[in-house]
Amino acid sequence: MRSEDTADSPEGGPAVGWNARLGESADWFATADALGDELVPELADWCAVHVRAGVVEALRAGAAMPLAELSQALPVPGEPLEMITLRHRDPEREPVIRHWAAEVPLHTGDAYGAGRVTATGTSRFLPQVPDGMLQSVVTDRDQQSNFQRFGVASSIVVPLCTSDGAVLGAMTLIRELESHAPFTEDDVHAAERFAQSAADALDSSRIATVTGEPALPDAGLRRMATWRPRQPRDAGVSAEGRAWARQTLPALLNREPSPELADDVDLVFTELISNAVRHGGGLREAQLADLGRHLRLVAVDNDPRRPAIRTRRADQPHGRGMHLIKAIADRWGTYRHHAEVGKRVWADLLVGDA
Repeated sequence: MRSEDTADSPEGGPAVGWNARLGESADWFATADALGDELVPELADWCAVHVRAGVVEALRAGAAMPLAELSQALPVPGEPLEMITLRHRDPEREPVIRHWAAEVPLHTGDAYGAGRVTATGTSRFLPQVPDGMLQSVVTDRDQQSNFQRFGVASSIVVPLCTSDGAVLGAMTLIRELESHAPFTEDDVHAAERFAQSAADALDSSRIATVTGEPALPDAGLRRMATWRPRQPRDAGVSAEGRAWARQTLPALLNREPSPELADDVDLVFTELISNAVRHGGGLREAQLADLGRHLRLVAVDNDPRRPAIRTRRADQPHGRGMHLIKAIADRWGTYRHHAEVGKRVWADLLVGDA
């Protein structure tokens, strides 16, 4: 499993030497995750990082040289932007905003926001976001109402450009009405310094990721069964996956299971699949694997960002999934490989006594 490293920000805000603190061993995914952790909530309420499709293609193709030396070094008009990070100060809101933001397509050369900054290489600073700006960026009426309820008050968008001139995309910082004071020019300068450091870190971590030996998430694997749903984003996928697991489990195991294993599989598999459907862009496939003493449950989705674990609250009907998995599973984690779309979230359950 790839590491889920984060970096601590030194006193005084995001550091120019942040990429050095991550270390050469950090991979692309850990670096992308750490971007928002570094800035939220210290500098902003939200942090969204978008990179160009060409940068993602270089990662998946295993290009092991600096982006400046590749044909994808500079943006192409109309090139799609992919959101690799979104962090929000409120863990309850973050998964919801992730879903909304993923539904708003961005392209290089858009009139506003990350698309414009990626194309021009010039930061955009709005100490006060005009009322009509949201309608210009988010054209869907339902999405407009979703974003309006969060009270976007002030924004900074800075380009992600490496020190050798390659353009990765853009980083957006947002403050809300109810928390921080509006951004200042000093905040813009701090964000620009951090963005170049972050761009260099992403580029070097991409090379480290494609040249390093990937971790083996299935060490000790004996037998495995795979199921692919016909409708990956349908709400009924969880029930279908649970039924498949019940049918498959007896033939897969090589030892007598504990009396509670079937119920634990029902609960954990349901949560893994539900998270993939709700927050991971759909369930690509589900797996059961016999590891000997453990049974591994895997949900493969379309979103490489690590799962957002919310603060547990009794008055919230949702958001308990990862807490439930942590409580029942003997161990769990996230595996991401540069050549794959999305991620694999896995959980191991003890089968029974040896």
